[in-house]
Amino acid sequence: MENLTGMREQAKKCVSKSQVIPSAGRKAAGLKKGVLFPQEAESRGNMYRFLSTVYLRPPTKDLVRHIADMEFLDEVSSLFGEVAVADLKEFAATVTIADSGKRLASLKQEYMDLFAVPTGRYTTPFEDVHWGKTVDGKQNRGPLMGERAIAVRRIYRGAGAEMDRENKELPTHIGVELSFMNFLCEREVEALQNEEGGGMNDEEKRKNTEFTLYRKLQLSFLQEHLNLWFPQLSQSIQANAKSELYRGLALITEEFLRWDTAGLLTQSPVEKHMRAQKTSMQPQTG
Repeated sequence: MENLTGMREQAKKCVSKSQVIPSAGRKAAGLKKGVLFPQEAESRGNMYRFLSTVYLRPPTKDLVRHIADMEFLDEVSSLFGEVAVADLKEFAATVTIADSGKRLASLKQEYMDLFAVPTGRYTTPFEDVHWGKTVDGKQNRGPLMGERAIAVRRIYRGAGAEMDRENKELPTHIGVELSFMNFLCEREVEALQNEEGGGMNDEEKRKNTEFTLYRKLQLSFLQEHLNLWFPQLSQSIQANAKSELYRGLALITEEFLRWDTAGLLTQSPVEKHMRAQKTSMQPQTG
């Protein structure tokens, strides 16, 4: 998958109201109900890219500074609710320029403890582990690179995604799975743009359902993978994180996955999309 860079810029894009438009705000924004827009898929992809980086890389000074920005947090709360950003706002209230260097070192250690070094507070950020069998009411950890990893890798290949050679994580790492969702959103954007600029007639457009394929892949990966195990990882982060930063980011991740799943489930089918396009091109009478 593509390299994950420009964390701060992606974070700004993913919460900007000009980029991410909740369903309640579509009318005010002048968007037609039932019609898909490349900007929406791009915004969702930006959010997945941002969250992927959060779990794949230790925090940077830019990330800390940006998350401590109350304007940023207010925009996030407008999308996911005040409860979802409570921990991040508490974190922001404790961040000062004077202690930024010392605080960053502490947060980097927190990242290592939670996601990199299998010691006391390690949360095991791999899907495989959270699919262990339950014995005597206690869930055992599943094996790394087992059936779940094989299934996930098969899905990646089927969608045309390849692991970034610079990435050393396993395919079931939470950051890699979120990166795959970004990949699918980017492919959806390309498919929608091709449809808009291809000059095809209606019959040809109906045959061009590539963008719906990518949306179906997004929904199935959420329902069959991320939504089934990330809540367990989130609970582990809540229990083991000392800083409000990672507790807050875990809550935001969980809310976004829920929000995106609901949006994909309520999206109109392709035929409604095509009819809406055809209607919008007809001359107005009266």
